[in-house]
Amino acid sequence: MEDKQISLPYDRLSIVLAFITLSMGFIYLIPVAGNVPTGNFFGFMLNLQIDVYTLLIGFLTLLSLAGTIWVLQAYPTTQGEKKVFWQLLPQCILPVMSVFVFSFALRGMERNNVWWVVYAMGSVLFGIILAAEFYAQEISTVQHPLTTIGLIGLSHALFLILAVVAKTIPLRIYVIFPLVFLASGFTALRTIYLRLRGGWRFEYALAVALISAQMALGLHYFFLNPVQYGLLLTGALYVLISLACGFIQRLNKSDLILEPALMLGLTLLIILIFA
Repeated sequence: MEDKQISLPYDRLSIVLAFITLSMGFIYLIPVAGNVPTGNFFGFMLNLQIDVYTLLIGFLTLLSLAGTIWVLQAYPTTQGEKKVFWQLLPQCILPVMSVFVFSFALRGMERNNVWWVVYAMGSVLFGIILAAEFYAQEISTVQHPLTTIGLIGLSHALFLILAVVAKTIPLRIYVIFPLVFLASGFTALRTIYLRLRGGWRFEYALAVALISAQMALGLHYFFLNPVQYGLLLTGALYVLISLACGFIQRLNKSDLILEPALMLGLTLLIILIFA
């Protein structure tokens, strides 16, 4: 099947975008208030904030997951059969992650004009990622490498936003670790798949997630501003994913180190600019 015969299901896409955009807009209207229950976990006092915002972000995440699956199921297959929902879960990683990240960012922002700019960017970015994932379902049929490059770039951009927001709020250590672990793990899982043109390498994604989460905890105690913190974590995530892909492809030492070294140098240069 040729790509020119495949077109976006604009009817489904418009409905999903409308529901997601409307639901995200409710974040602006809900006042910052809620119950903050305190619990004891092996001697540690944990403040677990469960409020309307938390429930709304959870609802948005599930809504984006259902909407993404509905749109992706419109992709025509050679057998004429629709994929079941569990087969589409890998392609749902980035669209769902985009909604979660921007909802998380909007929750911690002041209610001003900038809030609406971020709100519009989040809605547009979700639509772009969803459209790109629709065409990238069959990775072997993608003729334009810009689709893959765009998805990889957007996944790292989402992780950067999440890291910056986590440092800006700021969050507790016991919240940062699982947050960065899940975000880096999903980003690594999808990026490795796209870079290698297929194949889910869960073991490498798990290793990247563990290292990234531990780095997030260590860097949390350094005197870094949110942008420096986010850039350093994102650069490290890219380096780890690049090394993982190199190990999988069994590259020689020079080829294995070249890309990570260039990215590490670029990251440090950008951090010095923001110093």
